[in-house]
Amino acid sequence: MSRHHRIANAIVAIALVLGFSWLCTMVFALLGNQTDWSKAWNYRETLFRGWWMTLRISLMALVGSTFFGLLFMFGQRSPLVVVRWTCRAFLEFVRDTPLLVHLLFGYFVIFAPLFSRTLGDQGLDDKLIIGVLLLSVFEGAYLGEILRGGVESIPKTQWESARAVGFSPIQVYRYVIFPQALRRVLPAMAGLFVSLIKDSSLLNVIGVAEYFYNTKNFISRSYAGLEGYVPLALGYLILTLPVAWLSHWLEKRFRHET
Repeated sequence: MSRHHRIANAIVAIALVLGFSWLCTMVFALLGNQTDWSKAWNYRETLFRGWWMTLRISLMALVGSTFFGLLFMFGQRSPLVVVRWTCRAFLEFVRDTPLLVHLLFGYFVIFAPLFSRTLGDQGLDDKLIIGVLLLSVFEGAYLGEILRGGVESIPKTQWESARAVGFSPIQVYRYVIFPQALRRVLPAMAGLFVSLIKDSSLLNVIGVAEYFYNTKNFISRSYAGLEGYVPLALGYLILTLPVAWLSHWLEKRFRHET
């Protein structure tokens, strides 16, 4: 990078920081008499429990959506026509209907009547488990399409070459196809995982006490406004930014390896 570019970048960065600082100062000055940050501090334990629950939901759903995504991807590539059509129909149904409908219908109509009592007798949180399952299936449907597109973008010569050297189907995917496909779909996967973390807030409609649920209760009880929404935004940023940064780091690494 030339000297002129470094100077220009520094000037733009300073201007952006100053502009953002001025905007924040003006907003907080206008609302200064209407805000009481001690409210958020008094509810800090409740807010932290909700944030911790959102973190747990996100981690479990990330694992679950990866499992279902791989399952749907392999199902659509199955040599059995019935399996392919079934996966295709199910994925279209999931992708063409809102997550809110899946949570409400899936919990109150399907899973709660069947499993709530069983899970409760075992000391498990049925709302959390069923909510994570429904979220994993919903996001896994999108991930399955992303993975399928990445796998099918690999030239047939790669498949034929791997089989020619004696690789089994599992080894073909493990050592040849997936490393190349992941490089192509990594940005889309990162965006999906970020959306998954944000979509976890919808689990509040079935009574899961996650971050948005606890923040909403805090705002309604204390008549807070900015004191609730600012920590809410910062809490989700803390969860989503590492995913975005990890994605950028992996992209650079794969680019250098390529």
